[in-house]
Amino acid sequence: MHRNGREKGEGKVESSFSICDLPDAILQLIISSLPTKEAIQTSILSKRWEHLWRDISKIELKEGKPEERQQFMQFVTGLLVACNCSILEKFSLSCKVGKDASRVNEWLCSFINPKIQELCLHLEEIEEPLVFPDQLFTCATLTKFKLDMLHVLKLPSSVHFRCLRTLTLSNIILPDSSSAQQLFYGCPALEDLSLINCNLKNVRAVCIYSPLLRRIYIQENEDNMLYDEDDYEIGLLSDTIRCKVLIVGPNLKSFTYHGDGMNDFFLYYSTVIDASIQALSERMSFRLPLFCNLGELDLNLGKPIKLFNGYEELLTLLRNSPCLRVLRFQGAVSLDKRDANCIFDPLPVCFSTTLKTIEISGITGKEEELFAIEILLQAASVLDKLCIKCYWFSFDLNDKGIGLKRSEELYKHILKYPKRSKDCEIELEYS
Repeated sequence: MHRNGREKGEGKVESSFSICDLPDAILQLIISSLPTKEAIQTSILSKRWEHLWRDISKIELKEGKPEERQQFMQFVTGLLVACNCSILEKFSLSCKVGKDASRVNEWLCSFINPKIQELCLHLEEIEEPLVFPDQLFTCATLTKFKLDMLHVLKLPSSVHFRCLRTLTLSNIILPDSSSAQQLFYGCPALEDLSLINCNLKNVRAVCIYSPLLRRIYIQENEDNMLYDEDDYEIGLLSDTIRCKVLIVGPNLKSFTYHGDGMNDFFLYYSTVIDASIQALSERMSFRLPLFCNLGELDLNLGKPIKLFNGYEELLTLLRNSPCLRVLRFQGAVSLDKRDANCIFDPLPVCFSTTLKTIEISGITGKEEELFAIEILLQAASVLDKLCIKCYWFSFDLNDKGIGLKRSEELYKHILKYPKRSKDCEIELEYS
């Protein structure tokens, strides 16, 4: 940076400023924002920079190609000696453990210090137990923790994440009900919780409670979860291996569930206003939660959603959402005429009080789809807008023109349906 100026009675004055004029503490903040290898490379810039990187506050380590594994292991072990691990604030490790559990244990015990703030661990192919330092589970500074490992999570006798706000657990196996309860009770400041393909078969029941909890994301896909052969003989949806999860969140605003209904989730004393459910299926006995304050609901199964005949859970959800304003069907909606007399008996309260918008995506013009739309228009008495979304490839994979013509024909057909709400406008979106 250069600045030219002219002082009174003097000639032209030039002053300059460079990054090297910054104090060490500021330079270390800048270096910490770089990828770890690039941060280390700054050591060659000058003699002053030679040791600055050793006090960086963030380290990110990710294993590369299999043939580079030995080089990666040596690099990480060398890093332990060279850098000041005691001041680390952010640490991320992604690698395969294999037969090197002892070395990985050494890394975890060294890099995870009592002052860590953000921790992200993605560990694969675990053949021997990993040892997390006990100080991790009582860390008073940790605010964000992501753990992804297909292995049993063994917890110490004391768990207390006093400041933890974001917790993401992926693929872990919780050993028993006591450990699961100990973990969630130890997060009093939790705001954002994600449970992704976590195995709860050894947990009979658990309560997730945090007065600050605002968002929950749950994903449990049968194909991605590890179960024993005996479990498949019993049946993965059997009550003998299903966990009952009670979620108590007085400030909970968002609830998302994607999966196969492996466990039962109950919401109590919650104020959820936004929910996304991708779990309804003919074979599930998923206990849908009660959403007393739910405002928006997204339903996405990747195929037309049946309003009846196997989807009683959907009707229960609608009846338990008295404040619903927006209902989205991702992947069309269908209804067999034989079920017409049963579909809204009784009618969900929201259809006559709060439901203002219905969005339906991916219709193809089948009779069951059109009949479902007709019934919805007749049932929703306060509806302001019905939005129909069509995709050209749903009609003809080779000709967009045919798709456009067909969608316009469907739109004109739907416009003729009687509407219980005189203020309802029907819109078509084509792409």
